[in-house]
Amino acid sequence: MRSITTATLMMALAAPVAVHAQAAPKFSTASTTIGDLMANAEAKAVLEKHMPQILQYAGMVGGQTLKQLQGMAPDQMTDELLAKVDADLVKIK
Repeated sequence: MRSITTATLMMALAAPVAVHAQAAPKFSTASTTIGDLMANAEAKAVLEKHMPQILQYAGMVGGQTLKQLQGMAPDQMTDELLAKVDADLVKIK
C-alpha cells in the first residue's frame, strides 16, 4: 500500500512540471544562424518582411545570428526590430 501512495505522490509532484514545460522555439534571432533561417522558407519570409536588406548579405554573414550582427549595426538592428522578428519566428512550427 505504501508503494502505491509513494508512486501517486511522485506522479502528482511531476505533473505540474510537465504541464509548465515549454519547448524552446525552433528559430530565434539569438540562437539560429542567418544561414539556417534562410534555409527555411517560412523563416526566410520573416526576414524578407522585417529586414529585406539582409538577404543580399546572407552569403557573407550566414554563420552568424541576427543578435551577433546587432553588435555591428545597433542603429539598424534595434532590440525592437529583433523582437518583431522573434515574434514571427516563434510562430513557425
